[in-house]
Formats: sequence, structure tokens, C-alpha cells
Amino acid sequence: MNQRTLRSARLSAIVCALGLAFAANNAAAQSSEVASAAVKACAVSGSVTVTVLGINTTLPLPCAGQAQVTAAGSDDNSALGIDLSLLGLVNVVKLDAVHQRADYTNLTDATALDGFSEAAGVSLVQNLVTAQGLRGSLSCDSLSGDTRLQCQATSTVADVRIAGGNVITLPSPIPRNFTVPVGGRLRLVVLGLPVEVPVGGALVLNQAAATGAGTNNVRVTHQAAQLGLGGSVSVGGLGLIAVRVEASASPSTITVNSTRPISAVTID
Repeated sequence: MNQRTLRSARLSAIVCALGLAFAANNAAAQSSEVASAAVKACAVSGSVTVTVLGINTTLPLPCAGQAQVTAAGSDDNSALGIDLSLLGLVNVVKLDAVHQRADYTNLTDATALDGFSEAAGVSLVQNLVTAQGLRGSLSCDSLSGDTRLQCQATSTVADVRIAGGNVITLPSPIPRNFTVPVGGRLRLVVLGLPVEVPVGGALVLNQAAATGAGTNNVRVTHQAAQLGLGGSVSVGGLGLIAVRVEASASPSTITVNSTRPISAVTID
């Protein structure tokens, strides 16, 4: 069942539960609890930090391949591939055949917000993590008269390899914050010199979190795959060289500004 079919089924269930008629995407009617909202889906995001001669330099991994909506409607973005390098660290992220979609749907007395991102192939941080068929989705619903924001987050992946090893056996469905240790060596070019830095960290699949419960501004984030790595090495003439990489593949973010405080956010 594809993403649009799943979304249509969910919206139909909302309509049936409320006993209401479907409203067009651009209709004015929506949940009375929502003042405004936004959905953003990316192919990749994160940051890279390199420390040389005691100086920290941090650059963001931009939200590449962005699909975003801030009002009722849809945005769709696709690309054959994305290849990013930063701060002398080559091949930080490489993605093949990426697709992002953001949907903001108004029903009578209900608002449905959906972020979806997928990549046919994923290589994170010089092939320390590779994956095929990575997909992430985040959906949140607001109903009039209910101050809770109800969300669902899922990640699916065909296979994952760590440092070129065997395919990692993944549970199905992938539980929230499923974690796999990752270690290896990163190759950098620092002031024209090649340097290898031993690093360690973890790959986290299906990571989701919410902030702002109890206020009028809520932010829900989801990373289909989140890789965090760090390490350091001493090099003659350069001292301690350290590197930190946070790379998220297929992330989505949903924000809601409400007409009254949102009492709770549930993420299934």
C-alpha cells in the first residue's frame, strides 16, 4: 500500500469518526484548535563539526530536496541524487533517487499534516552506514474540541549495512529509536594534509520527538535514520583534530501554532 493510499485511508477514518463530509484542500474549514501549521520534509539534514588548532568550525547539512507547505495544499520534490561534502570531509551524505512530499489537508473540524521522504539508496559518512529503500513518514492530526495532537511516525528500510559488513537484521515494524552501534575511521583533508580520525557512535532508526506540549506552539520531528559519530586524533604540528557528524536521512518536521495550549502530543 503506497503513501497516498495510507493517507487517504487515514483521512477517511477521521471523516467517518466525526461523521463529517470531506472538504477540499483549499477550503477554509479546519480544526478550530489550529491557528497555523507547517510541514517540512527533507532528503537530509544535520551538521558537521571539525576542530583544528583548538578552533571549532561547524557547518549545517542543509535541508536538501525540501518539500514544504505552510497552508492547505501539497508540495512534492524529487531528485536523481544528492552528494554532500563539508569541511574537508568528503562523501558525508550520498543519496540516490530521493522523493519528498508535504501535505496540509483541511477537513471540516479536522486538520491533517503529513511529511514523507524516501531514498532508493543511502550512504552516510564515507559508507560507514549504507541502506536501500529508506522511507520515513510523520503524520499529525488535530480535531476540533481535542487539545491533543495525535501523531504517527514510521521508518521502513530494505537493508542496512555497517562499515560494509553483513546486512543488519531489523525487526518489522521497526520500533521507535532502534539503535545500532557504528564505528570506523573517517578520512579528512586538514590544511592540505590527509588525516584519518577513529570515530564511534550510533545509527538510530525511527527517531521521533515532540516539544512544546502545554504551550500554543508544538514541534514534532522524525528522522527515518539518524547517524551520530564523533572522535579525535593527535597529529604532529596540528595538535588534536576532532570531528563530529550528525546526519539525518529522510527527516520530517511538523509545527502547529494552536488557538489554545496543546495539552499533549502522542506519537504512535
